[in-house]
Amino acid sequence: MPPQGVDGASIPASSVRKNIMKGNIENVILSTQTQNLIEDLMRQRLSLQTQFEAGIINSVDVTTEIELISKKERKLKEQLIEKLHVTESGEMRSIHHHEPTLENPKDYYITKLANGTKIKGSTYESLLNKLYIHYTDGLSDFSIGKIFKVAVKEKEVTENPDPKTILKDKNDFKRFITDDFAKRDIRHVTELDIKKYCQKWVTSAHPKKKTYLAFKSLLNIIFRYAKRHHIIDENPLESISNKPYLKSCDTTKPKPEDKILSPEEIDSLKEEVRHRMTLKKYGKYYIHGYAMLFAIETGVRVAELCALKWEDILPDRIHIHAQQLHEKLEGGKKYYLAPYTKNEKGISEDGRDFPLTKSIKALLEEIKSLQDEMGIKSEFIFCHEDGEWIKTDAYLTFLRRLCRSKNLKVTNNHALRMSLNSNVLLPLGISVADRAAMLGHSIETNLKFYSYAQKGYLSSVCNLLDKNSERSPLVPPSAYSEDAKIQDSYENSDQKEPLGTPGNPSNIILFDKEKSPRPAKSQAFS
Repeated sequence: MPPQGVDGASIPASSVRKNIMKGNIENVILSTQTQNLIEDLMRQRLSLQTQFEAGIINSVDVTTEIELISKKERKLKEQLIEKLHVTESGEMRSIHHHEPTLENPKDYYITKLANGTKIKGSTYESLLNKLYIHYTDGLSDFSIGKIFKVAVKEKEVTENPDPKTILKDKNDFKRFITDDFAKRDIRHVTELDIKKYCQKWVTSAHPKKKTYLAFKSLLNIIFRYAKRHHIIDENPLESISNKPYLKSCDTTKPKPEDKILSPEEIDSLKEEVRHRMTLKKYGKYYIHGYAMLFAIETGVRVAELCALKWEDILPDRIHIHAQQLHEKLEGGKKYYLAPYTKNEKGISEDGRDFPLTKSIKALLEEIKSLQDEMGIKSEFIFCHEDGEWIKTDAYLTFLRRLCRSKNLKVTNNHALRMSLNSNVLLPLGISVADRAAMLGHSIETNLKFYSYAQKGYLSSVCNLLDKNSERSPLVPPSAYSEDAKIQDSYENSDQKEPLGTPGNPSNIILFDKEKSPRPAKSQAFS
């Protein structure tokens, strides 16, 4: 007989009517005692999770303790099943292991209940878990909503996730899962049910592809947990293709005016901030305004902007290597400094550098002079009068309201990053490798998501073409532009060094030219 064992995923509820009908008081007492002990173990598990979240114990300790609790829970269930799953003579009912054959290729374990009903499990542990659920009525709530909650709890204490990831999972659940679907018993949800739900959602919401994939990822968190803990035998999502539902997704690409700001719009924001600095309502130390002016010049992310310190300003460059993050707590948020940037994925690679231009240097000197004049002491560049660093949420609220006051369509800091790339760096002829390094992302990301035609580009291009026609009405095919001549000379020479921006920093990683195109996966960071 296979080794005994029952998975410890279920939370039992009081149900002893089967044993009462048999008149077996001893079994009733055993069932009740077992359920009470397991409920106590569940409280211990929740207490450990609370201590871990509060920083009292570390992830290694909590994992070890939870493993011990699971073993105790499994042993209690085994003892109960061995006592209840018996014949009239008191012997343990047989469990048959069906090994795959040509006629029946499935591998499973099966047994019979007293009434002749067969119970089957894909593994021995799965079968024993189903037996436990049968004899105690097991989990009182197998709803999709309940399974999601316990799945997220497990993720928190075993995968060391970013707090933002957990918050996103919870928000996605509220966003994608209806109340009726959340109440469905996951054991009775079929592949057909999920297909119908997916189709109804995509045809009504018409989400972006990225949003649809987030929706599918959320469902996988729920159903993978249920399968892993033997609540269900198969994950119905594994056989569902994305293709039919992606047809109903919104695949339109945003126009430049929906993503970036024109040079004129950027100038209007600068002028508005400078004007507000002269008003008593805002004051000359308009720190959120100064933060925006700095973001326009450097394209830094919001979290990086708030985390910048004076020690990060070097003689010829700005060292960007940290960000301000937060975790949601009861009654508010807790902000903290993370020693890595977004693209470094939690592991510091010493960030990146941005050149300290004359305009940026003048802006920083202006801020420092004001802080000295007002007696403001802080290690952070962008801080309030009490020295406390500005918060990402407050800055974003300021920027959104400012942009709306100027009737602009885009109101986020990300637009300032893309505008710097498209309006300034690209027209200046700065190479894509250098642009990617300065903004802190991959070459592929810069080309695909940050390089847009400028607003009003048609009239600008038309003027250039008209001027070219006036100079040379009939230009022979051999008359290349200077850029084309340089490129042609490069293609036909033995030199195979990539043509970057003149004065290209030496710490940019250069790659050999590929004969066939492929995604640029490498990143060039300082």
